[in-house]
Amino acid sequence: MIFTLKGKKYKIERVDVIEKLKSMEPEDLMGRTKYYIEFEGKKYPIKQVIAEVTGLPRIAFTAMDAYRILTKLGFEIKELNK
Repeated sequence: MIFTLKGKKYKIERVDVIEKLKSMEPEDLMGRTKYYIEFEGKKYPIKQVIAEVTGLPRIAFTAMDAYRILTKLGFEIKELNK
């Protein structure tokens, strides 16, 4: 999948995200975090995932950007019940 964030094009496949998830620990789901994906029984904030895969700082994209990208890659986005 090719997408644009802040004027730069990225090509990311589902397998790229899965490989990154295997090597990272999820951050706590707190603060303003509302959405996450589950992988191997762990809950990862969606902005953490996209930041790790693209190398962008989280301020450079919105949660809606992350939601859209991960959904198109076939990930199920879940919402925290706060």
